Amino acid sequence: MDWKKYWLVFQEKLKNLFYFDKQFKKYRNFILYFLGSGIILFIILVAYIIWEMPPLNILENPKSNLSTQILDRNGKILGSLFDEENRIYLKSTDAINDTFVKALIATEDIRFYQHAGIDFVGTLNIFFSIITLDPRGGSSITQQLARNLYSEVVGNERSSSFKTVFRKFKEAIVSIYLERNYTKEEILKYYLNTVPFGSNTYGVQSASKFYFQKEFSKLKAHEAALIVALLKGPTFYNPFKYPERALNRRNTVIEQMQKYGLVSEKEANAIKKRPLDVVGKGANLEYHSEGLAPYFREHLRLYIKKWANQNGYNIYRDGLRVFTTIDAKMQEYAEEAMREHLKDLQSKFDAELKSLEKKPWEIDSSIIPRAMRHSARYQALKKEGLNEKEILKDFKTKIPMKLFVWDETVNYEKDTVISPWDSLIYYSKFLQPGMVAIDPTSGKILTWVGGINHKFFKYDHVEKGKRQIGSTFKPFVYATAFDNGFHPCDKELNQPPAIPSGDGKVWRPENSDKTSGGEVTLRYALANSLNTISARVIQKVGPPTVVEYASKMGINSPIEPVYSIALGTMDLNVLELTSGYGTILNLGKWYEPFFIERIEDKNGNILFQHTPNSREALSPTTAYLMIDMLKTVIQKGTGSALRWIAQLHWALEVAGKTGTTQNHSDGWFVGFTPHFVAGVWVGCDDRNVHFQKIQLGQGAVMAMPIWGKFAKKVYDDPTIGYNVYDKFRKPANFKDDLLDCKKYYEKNKTDVIQEQVNFDE
Repeated sequence: MDWKKYWLVFQEKLKNLFYFDKQFKKYRNFILYFLGSGIILFIILVAYIIWEMPPLNILENPKSNLSTQILDRNGKILGSLFDEENRIYLKSTDAINDTFVKALIATEDIRFYQHAGIDFVGTLNIFFSIITLDPRGGSSITQQLARNLYSEVVGNERSSSFKTVFRKFKEAIVSIYLERNYTKEEILKYYLNTVPFGSNTYGVQSASKFYFQKEFSKLKAHEAALIVALLKGPTFYNPFKYPERALNRRNTVIEQMQKYGLVSEKEANAIKKRPLDVVGKGANLEYHSEGLAPYFREHLRLYIKKWANQNGYNIYRDGLRVFTTIDAKMQEYAEEAMREHLKDLQSKFDAELKSLEKKPWEIDSSIIPRAMRHSARYQALKKEGLNEKEILKDFKTKIPMKLFVWDETVNYEKDTVISPWDSLIYYSKFLQPGMVAIDPTSGKILTWVGGINHKFFKYDHVEKGKRQIGSTFKPFVYATAFDNGFHPCDKELNQPPAIPSGDGKVWRPENSDKTSGGEVTLRYALANSLNTISARVIQKVGPPTVVEYASKMGINSPIEPVYSIALGTMDLNVLELTSGYGTILNLGKWYEPFFIERIEDKNGNILFQHTPNSREALSPTTAYLMIDMLKTVIQKGTGSALRWIAQLHWALEVAGKTGTTQNHSDGWFVGFTPHFVAGVWVGCDDRNVHFQKIQLGQGAVMAMPIWGKFAKKVYDDPTIGYNVYDKFRKPANFKDDLLDCKKYYEKNKTDVIQEQVNFDE
C-alpha cells in the first residue's frame, strides 16, 4: 500500500477545504496539534477513570446498606427495616434463576455472552439515551453494572447530556475492566445484586420477596418476566398501582424471549395468559405503617434497635435476619376480624354519638386538650419554642389533611381541609382494639394487633396501653381459691358482702344487674360474672394472696392488694392479661411471652437465640378446674353467644371470660382453644368517650366477636394445622369426679341445691 500517495491525496483534499495553499501548512499543524492533544487527553482520561474506579473487591464484599428482614415463624417476610435501600444479596451464582436470565438477556442485552463489555451494535442507542436520560439506554449488562458500581460509591444524580456522555465513557472503560477480571456468571450475580427495582428495593432477591414473597431461585417464568419488566421503569410499571401497564410490559418481555428463540411460541402464549400474581401490598411495605402487623413491627424495631446498639450492629445497614414467632396467616386473620367487626360497631357508635344532646368532649372539656398535648404535632411545635397560645392558634388553623375513614375502596383515607383541633375531635370517637394471640406451651406470640390503622393511630394498645380489665380478672381470684382448697361446687351467698375498706367505710359490691339472693356455686358465679361472689371469695383468701398468684401467672404490672381487685379495678395491658390466661390453658405452667426466635447476620451466623423463661404457677388440677369453669362461661354464661355469633364448629372446645368496666369504657374478652389463647380489648383512646348503654358497651358485644371471627378464620384454614376435634389437655391421673357436683356434695356431706346441680349438669 502506497501510504505516501494517500497522504498527498489527503493533503489535496485539505487544501480544497481551506482554499488557500499558503495557509494550509498553518492549518495542518493545528490539526496535528489538535489530534495529538486529543490522544494525550484520552490517555489521561482513561488513567483517571481507572484511578477513580472503585476497588473490585467491593463486588465480593459490598459496603452498601443491607436491610434487616423481619420474618414470620414460617419464613415469610413481614417487612424490612432500612434507611434508604431495601437490599438482600444473592450469595452465589448457584442461586441465579435461569428463566430470569433468559428474560433479562432478551430484553436488556441479547449479545451479553458474545461481547467483551461493550455491545457496539447496542451502543447506537446511546444517542437516544442522551435525549431521554434513560440510564440504561444502549448499555450492556456489564455497563449497567459499572454504573451501579459507581452509584454504590459516589451515589446517583440526575445528569446533563454532557455528564451522560462522560458517564457512558466511564461505563465503557470500567466494563472492559470488569470483563477481563470476572466471568460472565460472576458479572451477572453482581449485577443482580445491585440493580434497583423501585420502592427502595435493590437486587433481585429483595425484589422477588418484595413482589412475590419467595426466593429468587423459585420464580416462575411469568414472575421472572415481571421483575425484568420493572427495569424499564419500576415506578411507571408498578404492578400494585398500574397492573395493566405492568402486565403489558411483562408480556413485551415474554415476546422478546420468543423473538430470540429462548421460548417457543406455545410457551410464550401460555406464559402471557398468567396473571401478575403479585402478593400483598408490595410497595406500601416501604412505609412502616403499611403492610401486615405494623404495630408489631414497630414494637420489634424499637426492641432490636436497643439490642443492636448494645451488640455493635446497625439494624438499617447490616442485613440482619430476625426470625419472629408471628404467624403471618393468623395475623392476617386477626386484622381481618378486627376490621370486619369494628367497622360495623363504629357505625353504631357514631349513630349513638349523633343522638346525644351533648357530646363527651363537650361534657368533659379536658378530653381534646389532653389529646392535643399527647399529639406528635404538639410535641414538635413545643420543640420549636412556641408557647401554648401560639400552639393553640396553630391547632385551630385549617390545613389540607388526610383523615382515616372506614372505607377500604379509598385505602381508608380521605383528603379534606380541617383544623388539627377539629381532627382531634374527629379521631376521639374512634373505637380502638388491642389483640394478641399466644401459644402458651412455649410463650410464642402469634398475632399482634395494636390499633385500627398505624398510619393514623400510632399508639399501640397491646403492650403500651393499659386499661381497667373488669371481670376478666375474676379467673385469677377463683384460681387462687381453688389452689387453696376451694372447689367449683362450693356455694356462696349471693348477697353484697360488707367489707371494711380501711378508711372507716364499708364496701358493698353489687352485681351489675342489681340482682341478688340465695346460694350459688362458684361455677355458676363465674359463668354469670357475679360481683358479690368474687368479693366473698377474695375476702376469704385475702387480696395479697390473689396478687401473688396473679404475678406468678404472668401479670407483670403492680397490683395494690385491696378487695376491689376482685372486680378488676386495676389497669393491665392485653399482653400480660392474655399471658395469665395462657397459664391456665398450659395446666399451670407459665411461659414468658416472646416474639423473637433468633437473629442472624447476613451470612447466616446466629447472633441471638431465645432462651425460654418459665415457672410453675398453679397445680395442674387447679388449672384444669379453671379450664372447665371457663368452658361453662361459653356454654351457659356471659359468653354463650360466641359460638352462634362466629358460627364456630360444634366440636371446637372454647373457654373464656368477658369483661366490661364502669361506664362501658372498656370491653374485654380473653379466651382459648386447645391450641392458642387470645385476648381482645376494645375502647376509645379516652375513657370518657364510650357507649352510653351496656347493650352495646359490654365485652360480649365490643370484643368477643373479634375473637370469634378470628378463631373461625383460623380453624377454617387447614394450612395452619389446628385440628378442630382436639380437646383440652387433662393432667395425668385427673379424676372426672372432681367435676361432678353430686358426687362432691355426697363426699363432703353438703346440702344439694337442686337448681344449681341441674345447671352444672
